[in-house]
Amino acid sequence: MANPIIEVKNYSYKYDGSDVIVLKDLSFTINEGDFVGIVGCNKAGKSTLCKSLVGILPFVAGGSWSGEIIVDGKSLNETRGSGVTDVIGIVFQDAESQFTQQTVEDEIAFAMCNFGYSRELMIERVKFAAEACGLSSMYDRSPYHLSGGQQQRLAVASILALQPRVIILDESTSQLDPIGRDEVFRLVRELHRQGKTIIMVDHNIEMLAEYADKILVLHEGELVAYDESHKVFTNKELLNRHSVRVPQVTDAALGLKETYTGNSGTPITLKEAEEYFAGLKGRGDQHE
Repeated sequence: MANPIIEVKNYSYKYDGSDVIVLKDLSFTINEGDFVGIVGCNKAGKSTLCKSLVGILPFVAGGSWSGEIIVDGKSLNETRGSGVTDVIGIVFQDAESQFTQQTVEDEIAFAMCNFGYSRELMIERVKFAAEACGLSSMYDRSPYHLSGGQQQRLAVASILALQPRVIILDESTSQLDPIGRDEVFRLVRELHRQGKTIIMVDHNIEMLAEYADKILVLHEGELVAYDESHKVFTNKELLNRHSVRVPQVTDAALGLKETYTGNSGTPITLKEAEEYFAGLKGRGDQHE
């Protein structure tokens, strides 16, 4: 049976000094072990939602809201956002701006120092997080001398050391080159395989189609779709209407539907597309 880890119930939010409702009556559930990709055009409310899930909004940065968000069975309205860091960790877009320490080792340990962890436990957790994120050989390196992909992996390691059950990545690959982007996606896939719940905001539709098992679509603060990746990414009309494109292989397959009307299924990943188009080629050969 699915175990809800985050429940959003009729949640709306607007920033102080603004009359614009940024999030509008959102309701959805994320179960433990899900990998949820969040997509939407600019100003859809994606980052606002991420900050709300960890209680930064409204309980730290202010603003007005209605409805509630429940994390691991506890309403943030009742806890005023406290205790969320025991369950959820968040990594923002600009990893470098989050760093405060002079070495990779100290950066991973920093949050644990603030929470009063014992030295023995910190040493154990630093080792675990560094190994999980491929940073074991970089203990003495400055965070500011790492590549973009390495910096994002360090940001994840700093969160992972706290052992959260949910990791949110808010456009963490948007400023990276393809190599750095792939490093981060491989890392989160491995963390998901190990049982972590992943929530990832990203504009790379192809990567989300490959890695995420559910997709949540926001548009101007409204929830317009939340379902399995295949169901969302093959609904071209819905996505295009809300300024989100389908994966390129999906678009190509949908374009051939009228020609090959009997072909079942529509691919959303490159691997699926290889099988799909090989099947079409076979059918085409039979008609020659």
